Amino acid sequence: MVNQLTKAEKKDALLYGAIAGILSIVFSVIAIYHSGMADSYSSLYIVSTALKVVGTVLIPIGLVYLLKKRNGEDWTFSRALKSIYIFLAASIVVSAIGITVYQKVIIDKTILEESYQNLMNLKIVEMESRGATDDEIDQQMEIIEQDRTFAFSELSFRNTVPPVFISLLVNFVFAMTLALLFRTKVVKK
Repeated sequence: MVNQLTKAEKKDALLYGAIAGILSIVFSVIAIYHSGMADSYSSLYIVSTALKVVGTVLIPIGLVYLLKKRNGEDWTFSRALKSIYIFLAASIVVSAIGITVYQKVIIDKTILEESYQNLMNLKIVEMESRGATDDEIDQQMEIIEQDRTFAFSELSFRNTVPPVFISLLVNFVFAMTLALLFRTKVVKK
């Protein structure tokens, strides 16, 4: 029973995960609007990278720290992993659903279109300034166009659920890393 989480610990992990998910949605919305207004690719790249690092690494680490302070007296690796993974899973589900609904239902499509058009224009200018070939530019435009097509696709099970499961798998490794770093007890057998 020492490795089982209490209901309060599970509830805290879900609550902190929901908070992280909501913050992730906010950062994604900021990124969409910034993409439409950015005047250089370097500015766009720096802001989007900063938002991703803050939203996917720093905020989760900070919330895991708070979760540990709240429930981590006996955080063995197993307990820490369970608590952190519940936290990350809740964050992924909330952010994936929120971002998808925002992009596909709430946002004005012209804003989204302007965002992608500005991204493409800035990327072309940046690549031309580096002396990229037309083929290299076309490859990058194809990648952006695929992302744009996905953003404008209909809300469906197929384009919502599989990315969530992929994120859950990838974040299990992140949860294991955080559990190793934040555990308070090493159980010797």
